[in-house]
Amino acid sequence: MYAARVYWFIQGVSDVPRDNTWLTGDERARYEAMAVEKRREEWRLGRWTSKRAVSTYLAGAAEEIDPASLDIRAAADGAPQVILRGEPGPVCISISHRSGFCLCAVAGSDVPVGCDLEAIQPHSSEFIADYFTAEEQSLLLRVLPADHPLFVSLLWSAKESALKVVRKGLRRDTRSVIVRLDPEMAGDGWLPLAIRCVESSKWFHGWWQAIGGFVLTIAAAVVTDKPIDLHRFLGGAGGAAGLR
Repeated sequence: MYAARVYWFIQGVSDVPRDNTWLTGDERARYEAMAVEKRREEWRLGRWTSKRAVSTYLAGAAEEIDPASLDIRAAADGAPQVILRGEPGPVCISISHRSGFCLCAVAGSDVPVGCDLEAIQPHSSEFIADYFTAEEQSLLLRVLPADHPLFVSLLWSAKESALKVVRKGLRRDTRSVIVRLDPEMAGDGWLPLAIRCVESSKWFHGWWQAIGGFVLTIAAAVVTDKPIDLHRFLGGAGGAAGLR
């Protein structure tokens, strides 16, 4: 079976240039119109990360595309879309922020993709009962107490990624998608998971990995190979380095 390719890229607040010359005119206007400073800087980090990811993805190992020629806009349903020199870019992207970092997943325009970055932290039994399906709650009973925060954060993250694939986000009940994975399968690098919408037999294919105090998930509407780190094309340290 053919497996599509999906790419990932991470940046932190310290990676974002101090000036705004890399923003388009429309983006600068949007940025300056935001009143809340935290929201402004989070938005700016997301735009920088996604522009770097898209320009590297489109150029490969060749010369990068000028970030100022890319406009990252919100579509009518809120999902991010790429405009390249005034035209829709041949890519699908997803963006997630957490604790001063931003994760961007990139794939071809025919590969709907979603990603999520979560801090690994404890959650209450009420949270689990409210947001997880009975099947997922049963899975958590198989997890060692020390690993419980990781797997609760992982299940939540995978749900968010899948709901971004269907372009609904948290407007849709998190229990409307069911995450399946093997809690005994752990280790470094990307590991597989699967997510199904409760009303259909449609499966989303996904990947996850834990890095430092974070868990990353990427889901797609088609089968994909392990996500490829776009930092490999830039000759620098991998994206995971900043999270450790």
